[in-house]
Amino acid sequence: MAKQYSPAAVEKSWYAWWESSQYFEADAASSKPPFVIVQPPPNVTGVLHIGHAITAAIEDAIIRWRRMSGYNALWVPGMDHAGIATQVVVEKKLMREKNLSRHDVGREKFLGEVLKWKEQHGGAILKQLRILGASLDWSRECFTMDEQRSKAVTEAFVRLYKDGLIYRAHRLVNWDCTLRTAISDIEVDHEDLAGETPLEVPGYRSPVQFGVLISFAYPLEEGLGEIIVATTRIETMLGDTAIAVHPQDERYKHLHGKYALHPFNGRKLKIICDAELVDPSFGTGAVKITPAHDPNDFKVGEQHNLEFINIFTDDGKINEMGGSQFEGMPRFAARTAVIDALKNKGLYRDTKSNVMSLSLCSRSKDVVEPMMKPQWFVNCNSMAKEALDAVKSKKIEIIPPQYEQDWYRWLENIRDWCISRQLWWGHRIPAWYVTLEDDKDKDMGSYSDHWIIARDENDAILEAKQRYPGKKYQLYQDPDVLDTWFSSGLFPLSVLGWPDDKPDLSTFYPSSVLETGSDILFFWVARMVMMGMQLGGDVPFQKVYLHPIIRDAHGRKMAKSLGNVIDPIDVINGISLENLQKKLEDGNLDPKEVEKAKEGQRKDFPNGIPECGTDALRFALISYTSQSDKINLDIKRVHGYRQWCNKLWNAIRFAMNKLGDQYAPPATIAVCSLPPVCKWILSVLNKAVGKIESSLEAYKFSEATSSIYSWWQYQLCDVYIEAIKPYFNESQEFESARGASRDTLWVCLDTGLRLLHPFMPYITEELWQRLPQPKEACTKDSIMISEYPAAVHEWTNDQIENEMEIVLDTVNKLRSLRPSTDTYERRPAFVLCRGLETAATMRSYQSYITTLASVSSLQILAEDDPTPLDCATHIVNKDLSVFLQLRGALDTKAEREKLRRKREEIQRQHDALSQKMNASGYREKAPQSKQDEDARKLAALLGELEIVDEAESKLDAN
Repeated sequence: MAKQYSPAAVEKSWYAWWESSQYFEADAASSKPPFVIVQPPPNVTGVLHIGHAITAAIEDAIIRWRRMSGYNALWVPGMDHAGIATQVVVEKKLMREKNLSRHDVGREKFLGEVLKWKEQHGGAILKQLRILGASLDWSRECFTMDEQRSKAVTEAFVRLYKDGLIYRAHRLVNWDCTLRTAISDIEVDHEDLAGETPLEVPGYRSPVQFGVLISFAYPLEEGLGEIIVATTRIETMLGDTAIAVHPQDERYKHLHGKYALHPFNGRKLKIICDAELVDPSFGTGAVKITPAHDPNDFKVGEQHNLEFINIFTDDGKINEMGGSQFEGMPRFAARTAVIDALKNKGLYRDTKSNVMSLSLCSRSKDVVEPMMKPQWFVNCNSMAKEALDAVKSKKIEIIPPQYEQDWYRWLENIRDWCISRQLWWGHRIPAWYVTLEDDKDKDMGSYSDHWIIARDENDAILEAKQRYPGKKYQLYQDPDVLDTWFSSGLFPLSVLGWPDDKPDLSTFYPSSVLETGSDILFFWVARMVMMGMQLGGDVPFQKVYLHPIIRDAHGRKMAKSLGNVIDPIDVINGISLENLQKKLEDGNLDPKEVEKAKEGQRKDFPNGIPECGTDALRFALISYTSQSDKINLDIKRVHGYRQWCNKLWNAIRFAMNKLGDQYAPPATIAVCSLPPVCKWILSVLNKAVGKIESSLEAYKFSEATSSIYSWWQYQLCDVYIEAIKPYFNESQEFESARGASRDTLWVCLDTGLRLLHPFMPYITEELWQRLPQPKEACTKDSIMISEYPAAVHEWTNDQIENEMEIVLDTVNKLRSLRPSTDTYERRPAFVLCRGLETAATMRSYQSYITTLASVSSLQILAEDDPTPLDCATHIVNKDLSVFLQLRGALDTKAEREKLRRKREEIQRQHDALSQKMNASGYREKAPQSKQDEDARKLAALLGELEIVDEAESKLDAN
């Protein structure tokens, strides 16, 4: 074995062997119980980031654990076409490299460009997943736009339409004027503004002013004067169709049912009453109503049967409905023009700074515009109720459980889901519009009953012939595509072959657990549950585990523009600052953002990122999962686990040296005949096995990593391996102990590596392969298909553990007495035992204490024995004190200070306990067992105070 652990050397070849050996593949015909995870499909927009790495680390740990535990474990890999995200990236690339828009190249050629991008970056993602050690069943790999998944999407649309759950309507949607498409809520970022704020907006040379409230007056008919309203979006007044006041507001009671006049087009705006929308104490208490451009106004418009006037073109310019004075102006140029026009008419009143939230598209960074558009929608009411009931009845368990309330809140207030997108990349909507020869209006969608929903064009033609016999018509497929979340919502079904009746579907649906980030609980998880129950007849998974969202070491959200997005491969292999910055230059960032991102990298990674290896990265990410809903990732912590891997490496090197070439481990180990330290290490190993198993079952992954780390580091390496070293000298007296400790060491290493394997697959395979295997046992070729450890009843020994707890406390107290200048010198030590039982324990473990405390000798003293001079002292407990002879190096002043602090600590505990025991009601309310325990504690504290007195008097004697 190499003297030092090298992640690059260890991790280079195991994955290819695992994959070629088909260890990752599940069998639909297996008699083993199935355990299934569907991988959240990464977007084909680029390389994986550190957020994908935590997903891969957790899911692989789960699937490797279940595979080793005897399950027919299936982890299905997939990739998402990511409609908007991918289209935006490729559009930017086209513009940057060829100065062409998608409209310049046309739909067919543009889709060719996207497919090239998919092949290039999809391949990079698959390579990254393999480097991360993800034991995915690659024989079942899928892509949301491959043939089988596309078939599933079409089938789902047709079935939901026939069930009356999909419909087409003219409704308000989030509209992106740069992308010229409706976008989902998850693509909308909300930026809070504290007041007047200039912001860069795509397509505008100068910053646009936001965070202001503009007041203006509408003249009233019949010479009734004017009514003042205020708005943060003054340009939308061009589409106003009413003014709302509170019905109880005395100022406006005389205006109920009257009309204001639009200053630019003469439109009559009815003054309506709305107690829900209007707050009389805010602003003037009068609210302008623009039903086609505001979600709240939309509801008011429906309730009061108002006119809905869309004033924007798809690219965000004022259309003919906004008036000839402003037609053709970009919306934020019109904002200024409207203010000027109001001033000219004497209707402008003032502009005030205003706290507000601005909606921005996360892809284009454009300001989202609520707009009326004819779109396809899913009615979610009945499906949402089933999804709610599934969690309430515990048919689906959400972990951590605090997210259940979010689930209820969202699904109880669900809105119908807009599923059409005005994009080119995605699943084309399987809807055809029939234009009849005698139709007066030839525009697509003019007649809602002319739509035909079909699985393909041939089926659409057949239906058109049946519906319109003998009539001449033309058939046009809807150019829009489906929301990406529609296809990914079908993923647990479609990856298993739905809608076809395949063995995978009957064996592996529903899956066992969905593991993903808490940020997509609604956008993806809820939709999978709704669609799975509606189309698959059952919940798509039995548990949902939501991992925390990763942020940088400062707690900031990761963003390319900040330079804090981390490629997991850079952590695994290490990377210089220079190469980190080169990746920024070669990326897809706006040139203005590159320098800002570079500055962020210079601050966070002045020396680049050190090589950490896959195992260390995975273990660190999993150990971080205890941090509520966010993880502040510090690369130093990851590197710390890389150094720990070296400790594991050295433990096996020590073992290989001590076991010898001819060593054959026993099939079983007789615990009763083992030395105490061997009994102890097996007992604490047993406890670790139980804790890890229960933690994994409860999805408390950080507790599992903490347990296994503690056992390896603080019990096996720091104690057991050090304690048994004397057994391996040539002395005959240790021959029996040598054999027992050798067998125990092998059992510990074999069990410990198997325990650790799901978290650190590479180093555990490498080290396990080096361990000798029992000749008579049915051995496995790989650790990943060996059996996961289970608790062994015979190993549990509470008495030994209690004794070793005192022994290790004794060792630590002796170590603390050594002067800081003592590097190698071993000094005589003494233990003063008050009681036969304590003395017996010290005698049983005398050699271990001598070895572990690095003392030259250990003498056991009784209460009456004199203690030697020149000793530093420490109290272990009321029955045990330790002394280290310093021979002239004793600092009596420091010793007195230490004893003074010890006295204060004991006195504090004594006073607190006394106060509790003397409190009113203690004797009546506290159980007798608790009173007895407290009395014993109080006596022990008094005993320790006496020991401090004794130590001080002996110090005076020195």
